[in-house]
Amino acid sequence: MVETVNRQCVLDFLKAFYSGDVEGTLACCDDDFDTITYAPVELFPHLGHKHGKPWIPDAIETQKKRYSSRNYALDFIAVDGARVATMTRVALTKRNDERVVQFENAEFFTLTNGRIREHRSFFDSFDLVQQVLGHDLTESFAATVRGAMLR
Repeated sequence: MVETVNRQCVLDFLKAFYSGDVEGTLACCDDDFDTITYAPVELFPHLGHKHGKPWIPDAIETQKKRYSSRNYALDFIAVDGARVATMTRVALTKRNDERVVQFENAEFFTLTNGRIREHRSFFDSFDLVQQVLGHDLTESFAATVRGAMLR
């Protein structure tokens, strides 16, 4: 029973978040909501470590400003009591040039009383930066790393 409630809460959270439904997203979260998206905050200041529900409307508004559409497809979900893990494919259409950026996102949730208390998110931020910029950074980045390894 608890697993069914927790699974549905996470599904509702994802649907509300990607559709831009602030109230629906907030309804899925505990008052002591804590989130960490492991990404460089210098490039993604609306991500990183955030505590409390105010992060949610800010993150949704930031994404609405940057992207004309936000879609996801759930590839995997696993539920173990209060813990839920998901893998999603996310596609965001940039407002300024209509290019679509896509990435895989791994998310881990811990729920209390049927609401999300902790959220952890991982994605390949290097790949996403390349897509946002519209060009490959691998060669210049690799040259910099090789030089640093020789020191």
